[in-house]
Amino acid sequence: MKRVLVVWLFGWLASANSLAQTPAADRLRAAVLAHPTADTVRANRLNRLAFELRNNAPAESAGWFRQALDLSQQLRYTAGAAEAQLGLGFYHRHRGEYDQAKRYTEFAQQTFRQQGDALGQTRSLYNLSCVYSEQGMYAKSLTANIQGLALAEAAKNGKWQSFLNTRLGITSMFLGEYGHAHDYLTQGLYWAKQAHDTISIGHAYAGLGDMYRTQGQWADAQRNYEQDAAIFRRLKDESGLLFEDINLGDVHERQGHYQQAFAFGFSGLGRARRLQALTEMPRAQLLLARAFLHTGQPDSALAYGRQSLRASQRNGTKDISRDASEVLAQASFQRERFADAYLYEHLFGTYKDSLNSADLQRRAAVLEYRSQLDRKQAQISLLTETGHLIRKQNRQQQWYLLGALVGLGAVGGLSMVLWRNNREKQRAYALLKQQQDELRAAQTQLVQAEKWALVGELSAGIAHELQNPLNFMKNFAEVSVAMLNQDKAPASAGAAASADLEQKIMAGLRQNLQQISQHGQRASSIINGMLEHARSGTGQPAPCDLNALAEESLRLAYQGLRAKDASFSAVLRQELDSQLGLVHVVPQDMGRVLLNLCTNALHAVRQRQQQFVALSESASYQPTVVIETRRLANNAVEIRVRDNGVGMSEAVQKKVFEPFFTTKPAGEGTGLGLSLSHDTVTKGHGGTLTVFSHEDRGTEFTITLPA
Repeated sequence: MKRVLVVWLFGWLASANSLAQTPAADRLRAAVLAHPTADTVRANRLNRLAFELRNNAPAESAGWFRQALDLSQQLRYTAGAAEAQLGLGFYHRHRGEYDQAKRYTEFAQQTFRQQGDALGQTRSLYNLSCVYSEQGMYAKSLTANIQGLALAEAAKNGKWQSFLNTRLGITSMFLGEYGHAHDYLTQGLYWAKQAHDTISIGHAYAGLGDMYRTQGQWADAQRNYEQDAAIFRRLKDESGLLFEDINLGDVHERQGHYQQAFAFGFSGLGRARRLQALTEMPRAQLLLARAFLHTGQPDSALAYGRQSLRASQRNGTKDISRDASEVLAQASFQRERFADAYLYEHLFGTYKDSLNSADLQRRAAVLEYRSQLDRKQAQISLLTETGHLIRKQNRQQQWYLLGALVGLGAVGGLSMVLWRNNREKQRAYALLKQQQDELRAAQTQLVQAEKWALVGELSAGIAHELQNPLNFMKNFAEVSVAMLNQDKAPASAGAAASADLEQKIMAGLRQNLQQISQHGQRASSIINGMLEHARSGTGQPAPCDLNALAEESLRLAYQGLRAKDASFSAVLRQELDSQLGLVHVVPQDMGRVLLNLCTNALHAVRQRQQQFVALSESASYQPTVVIETRRLANNAVEIRVRDNGVGMSEAVQKKVFEPFFTTKPAGEGTGLGLSLSHDTVTKGHGGTLTVFSHEDRGTEFTITLPA
């Protein structure tokens, strides 16, 4: 079978090399060569050639897009530059280079918006939605997706309604909302067929296949993947066929159809190498490793598994690294290489520790997004109620003027109007009281939504804190059971070597089991702390270790931001008064205040670090956040949170504690965090919360609590 596959693979590669030489591509190359003049005509031809090659020759396509961008910028031709930037945004996203993809796409979106190009904005928002979704930033992905869908619906563009509904379905699938995912994907397929757009039809089938595969419905997944593959085959779209080769190979392998799994696996690996699809090579290698393992060929499984592990470690795809480690552990067991099996099982557990928080992060993302919708709805309600009040007052004034005019004509008419006006006022006052009560209720809901939003923002840090002890217990318990169930030593090993290995394993098992109880207690305390942060209502003051609360708040805020941006790092300093003692506060309320201040400080230093990176001066700046506690001479307690971030102007400092005031981009800040913190300190604890800041030097918030 191997010989047949190799012959088939080389035959396919020979024919695939000519796919970039299509008649359309040849005509466009000739058009570019025929027009060497540096003008907008050449820029447009470069963009069209790059677009034609995007799927079958992505590296060459990117080169033409860069030429188009350089020429358009020289000519100050903004439309051509935006097209090239968007093309490069798609190219870098498909390579998993998300920072570059986001930067190019945002530049393109801004230009399209300035030009009033709704279609260009729609395409840009679609790519941004994909960039965010593929990084696990589901709330931002949904925001960009919904904005793009609104533009597509306004333009009645069926093709892009299809793409954006399909993307909503895929994101919903990642969040585990399979009912919504099915609805969105079905809607995407409907609009694709209405628009008679073959590519969007294929994308919708691929999305449905992904959803069924995630749910373990292999036959349904296979049927949809085959529909998509047939479309890409007709279009001679190499990138699409690459994805479907690996997808179909995976579902065949899951169903035990190993001959088909090998065929699709070798085909996908060949295409991935030719297209330089760095993120897809380890997927194809993992598919082949798993197929070899399950067909009793552990040596081949080890060879492809190691290739997959090395490639996935290079490009940072931890889920592939995790699965490759598992295959390598099982193949090593089959070959009776128990030491290697133990090492790979340990590596598998490490990757699983890092990835098992995905489910909690997805739930937190849903919570974060829903809390954003709740906040927006509450704000809309506030504005709506205010409008009702204004219109009511206007109506009252109109009645009053009308009554005055009628009074000029007849005293009797005036009396009647005054009586009616008085009755209307009484009704208006009753209605006003009811509306005020509703506004208070809306404010209460808004405050609680802000609490959940803070939990959502810090969910990644909480997930990291929680998953580590839980997965430590689970993984090493599984490893312990697996090792203890191995009732035979390697046949080739001597008695002394076998005894030595057994002693090493038993020593490791004893150490692992001793820590299980400790980590279980740690997980329980983390869960209790998370519930305290989100608890509604007002707690009771109690003696609290503020030093421990400050230390925990700074660590959680840092881990939450690091989970969203792994490249970010900062110096955290804790200058805590060892003689502070216990302080009477409401622990969950004060914890929310400290979390908010620490989170804001970390965002400020990250923003300034990005400014230095843009100027290529990152080495000259060290982000630093300091939290300090001390007991004052009058026995009061002081807490300071200090950073060397971007700082604030005097105008911003005057408004920073006002409700709904925020300097963050739209959709990223509520403007309630510091306002609620100020109320918690001043009204809830009788203290003070002040700010002192210099632009480009940093900010310091000071909390003072009475004795």
